Amino acid sequence: MWGARRGLLAIAVVLPALAAGAVWALWQRCGLRGCPDVRVLEELAHDRGAIVLDRRGREVARLHRSERVIIPLDSLPPYVPAAFIAVEDRRFWTHGGIDWRRIGGAALANLRAGRIREGFSTITMQLARNVFPERLPYAERSLLRKLAEMRVAREIEARYSKREILELYLNRIYFGSGAWGIEAAAREYFGKGARELTLSEAALLAGMISNPYILNPRTNPRSCIRRRRVVLELMLSQGVVTPGEFAAADTARLITGHSTLREGRRAPYFIAEVRRLMERELGEALYTGGFVIHTTLDADAQAIAEAELEAQLQAVEAGRFGPYDHPVYRPDADLVSPAGTAYLQGALVMLDAATGDVLAMIGGRDFSDSRYNRATLAERQPASTFKPIVYAAALANGHTPLDRLDDRPLRRTINGEVWAPRNMDDRYADSISLRDALVVSSNVATVRLAEDVGLDHVIDLARRLGLRRRFPRVPALALGTAEVSLLDMTTAYAAFATLGRLPTPRLVVRVEDRHGRVVWQRRPRGRRVLDPRIAYLVTDIMRDVVDRGTGKAVRAVGFRGPAAGKTGTSNNATDLWFIGYTPSIVTGIWIGLDLPRSVGPDASSERIVAPLWGRIMRRVAPPDEKPWRPPPGIVVRRIDEDGNAYSPDCAPARELRTEYFLVGSAPASRCRAPLRNGPARPVRPVRLGADTAADVAADTTADAAPDTAASAVEDTAGVPAGQ
Repeated sequence: MWGARRGLLAIAVVLPALAAGAVWALWQRCGLRGCPDVRVLEELAHDRGAIVLDRRGREVARLHRSERVIIPLDSLPPYVPAAFIAVEDRRFWTHGGIDWRRIGGAALANLRAGRIREGFSTITMQLARNVFPERLPYAERSLLRKLAEMRVAREIEARYSKREILELYLNRIYFGSGAWGIEAAAREYFGKGARELTLSEAALLAGMISNPYILNPRTNPRSCIRRRRVVLELMLSQGVVTPGEFAAADTARLITGHSTLREGRRAPYFIAEVRRLMERELGEALYTGGFVIHTTLDADAQAIAEAELEAQLQAVEAGRFGPYDHPVYRPDADLVSPAGTAYLQGALVMLDAATGDVLAMIGGRDFSDSRYNRATLAERQPASTFKPIVYAAALANGHTPLDRLDDRPLRRTINGEVWAPRNMDDRYADSISLRDALVVSSNVATVRLAEDVGLDHVIDLARRLGLRRRFPRVPALALGTAEVSLLDMTTAYAAFATLGRLPTPRLVVRVEDRHGRVVWQRRPRGRRVLDPRIAYLVTDIMRDVVDRGTGKAVRAVGFRGPAAGKTGTSNNATDLWFIGYTPSIVTGIWIGLDLPRSVGPDASSERIVAPLWGRIMRRVAPPDEKPWRPPPGIVVRRIDEDGNAYSPDCAPARELRTEYFLVGSAPASRCRAPLRNGPARPVRPVRLGADTAADVAADTTADAAPDTAASAVEDTAGVPAGQ
């Protein structure tokens, strides 16, 4: 009997001791996963994310794992942190990380209810769970996890001040909709910074964090208002607000604002591309290494492009370019669907022609509405902006700018159906020079030229220019019916601007760690894809496009620098393009709707996009930029109104225009050179391939200049096409 009692007594003593020992061991180890190092919070307290600089060293963004924007506690109105303390942890300032009174009260309430009804997490415990989710997984709702939270909370309280803990908490807590931290939440739901929050707004945000997925002021405003009252009542009972302040905040209307969370940084689409590239190259270290990212962005050019593009889109919506029958963009309007936005969109890419550096990038009108980058991802019909590739292929295969092309209406039967392309305004001629055919953007002459050269030659050149896609081998290809991205087309034009070198677009120059050491870098990359002479001839023709052709609106808005480019308007004015360049900068612009449909019955790239390009470049292009100079192997002729050619040294004294030819393909001069040089010999036209070596010989050549892109350096960096 006594032995049995002794055994029971031993069990009664030993088991609690073992249990206490187990609890103590688990306490010391913070559960089964071990204790995290709370010194990590020191880095978080000062972490401002990876710093992104533009090409002039100006900060344009900070990259965090999420949409988190850090704000110091001292910058907040006192009632903002007070609202969170009132609803989440009223004894925050007095406990040591664990509120034992709250634990007791929660235990009694849960026992009476027969289920878990109340929690007892303090702000410090919530911070611990937020900072160390791998050690304290929220999904693991158990006493063991709570024990670990309590242990980590004590460690945090022992190392950091209350104000440091509160600041970390407010900057890390999740508010839904991708907003982490009080500053991000204020921007997301009210379109303002946390410094500007009213008492009513602060109480609403404080009430959200218990269930941010349900308590969303946009989708569930009534529940949010009820929860706001709970927070305000707690603040009133705790003496944080006066009865008058309570009444004003409680009756305040709930007015959400347009999200400025993702607009808070400049060049959001550019920054998103930088983030994607850096995550691929640096991984998780991007957010923990304290890096400084030196990018190619020109923040001034970006701001100019954004302002000018938005102004032009608003002008289209206002009917300045003819009837417009689509939804008008408003920041607070719900005009987004899985198919895209319903309002008019625009995209822009601006490149340094020689290096491929991306100076500006606009992927859409409103990043908070749609993160889809229309500059890199969207593939649309480039329309007539594709034509210079056809003409380059023709010039590389023996044609000259003076050649006559058939410009009469044509019909083709394709797969049993008649296809009859039309010229703009149904204007035709019996014949037209190759130069003028591109200047006025003749469709029928371009199709015949592509057929004469051979579609295979056109496709081969398009691929060499970086347009990596399957091109249909049909005559309509010459008119830009194969869909491509704006980035790809703009980069292709860089090969004309640099007289033959195709750069690889580059976003980031280098990355430095917090000590200034370079940990990653990219040098410019370029390769020759086109004979410099052919690139010069195409450029000279496209200068005429800007000076007197379909792109003359560039000059009408006051841009006077050297420029070449091409308009493009697809069928029914669905896609409006202009891609143009100076000797140093290439800029491509697209305007259209996400769901392809006509912008308007009177819409055209000539009227809408070309002047926009001119206004942007008028403010961005270098002043007093020197025009292109012909490379070696180019012959100059002076042409009269009848098409007769003369050498420059013996041209008649009347109105003539200058024309350029490859050596060996220039027409014979109709006059003789001075007698001391002997009679000028007629030059028989010779068909030259793109890679034929120039034989300058005894012909008259233009002044030569070095290749404008000769300094481009090889490397492997760039923006993947279509990504």
